[in-house]
Amino acid sequence: IVIAAPSSLTARSNDTLLTGKVKTSLFGIKGIEGFDATRTKVVTEDGIVYLMGLLYRNEADAVAERARQVGGVEKVVKLFEYLD
Repeated sequence: IVIAAPSSLTARSNDTLLTGKVKTSLFGIKGIEGFDATRTKVVTEDGIVYLMGLLYRNEADAVAERARQVGGVEKVVKLFEYLD
């Protein structure tokens, strides 16, 4: 978490777009039995993507890797609680 001046409307719009791209990309994760992309909360601030949720470690790793591949993502911060 960073304490900073309020972000501009443009920055907030870009962050909202980036959040949508990351969320959409998570639905492309295949091959993990029982994975549900809707269990992942995505928050973006200044291009930094914060990932939260209650997941298994292999799911969390796949989610973070997928998020890193989205264009415009500066950094990914994992804030998961693990089921295993």
